[in-house]
Amino acid sequence: MIIKEDADNIYIEDYIIPKGREKIYIKERECVIWSILSKWLSQNPLKRKTNVELNDYIYLRFDGMQETVNKAARNYKSTMAVFQLDFILANATKVGTDKPQSKRQEKFSEMIIMNVITPIFFPYFDKVKMLVGVTKQKKSAKKIQYSITAIESEK
Repeated sequence: MIIKEDADNIYIEDYIIPKGREKIYIKERECVIWSILSKWLSQNPLKRKTNVELNDYIYLRFDGMQETVNKAARNYKSTMAVFQLDFILANATKVGTDKPQSKRQEKFSEMIIMNVITPIFFPYFDKVKMLVGVTKQKKSAKKIQYSITAIESEK
């Protein structure tokens, strides 16, 4: 993956990711994220990826994708992280669990907090945080990718 950068934008593949914080740039990043998610879904028609540590599937569902778009578009570094969706889903490791914190999360019995280091984007951020919601069904509980956020080191 070739990454180029100027003062205003990051260029990855055929995508332009604006760095600005204004509403217009957030909207542009939202479009980029939807495009990446759509591309991933077309390549993964079962809408799932096996996570090594959980030894279970993590599914992509519309509400989780929408939350990812809302959160990741706020910061261009988090938008960049979505480019590594396949890697993140497969390699994130569990760092904790939490109870649902918002009305949107109340359909889940718990939220799994996961982190992964994505070396391809090292100069931009250190790791990625992914929230995974566990559905409330007892016998057939599924793990649903809920959000992705780039985490920078505390300096």
